[in-house]
Amino acid sequence: MKQSVMRSASSPGRQETIRSSPGFSLVELLIVVGILLVLSAFAFPTVTRSIRTYRLSGAATNVSSMLQLTRFEAVRLNRSNPPLSWRSQLQGGQSVFWVDVNNNGALDSTEPQARFSLEMQFLPAGTAPSVTSMGYASTQISPAAISFDSRGTVSFGVAPPVVYVLVLGYANQPAEGYRAVTVTPSGKTQMWSAGADGVWQKR
Repeated sequence: MKQSVMRSASSPGRQETIRSSPGFSLVELLIVVGILLVLSAFAFPTVTRSIRTYRLSGAATNVSSMLQLTRFEAVRLNRSNPPLSWRSQLQGGQSVFWVDVNNNGALDSTEPQARFSLEMQFLPAGTAPSVTSMGYASTQISPAAISFDSRGTVSFGVAPPVVYVLVLGYANQPAEGYRAVTVTPSGKTQMWSAGADGVWQKR
């Protein structure tokens, strides 16, 4: 009996507590939503820039990997005459690059290949920032082809040796920065990054 009385006495208290629990009014919810929208508006440009920077770095990694694949295949296939070439071209507004296995100068569906998104491209001399800060004496910016011989070194034919510099960037948005891949006459590749100021640093 005592237990029954205690439960019945405590029940109204519990009900009263539930009824008196505070909630959120519509005005308060609208204020919270408004604050979240304002914060999102400030964060969106930063997130977008981070994504574009990530894509740029990924594209440079793909270029470096394709160059190394071309070099390794030239050694494996003992390609010296003719050498094995890495090539790039615009196709449908996109920069495409590939290993020209059959050396016909054309992109074939069976050849290793990759491409950039539409807004990203190899930047030519004059559009690309100066590469002086890289410290190389003689360079050539964004060539359409780089050839490797059976020793894995770059084949220049009768031309004097240079360091090839493949510069990647968003042509209409220099504030996003730049990436580059260099290829020395010995065949060694190196990745670089630069901000809008165009000062290059090794990655």
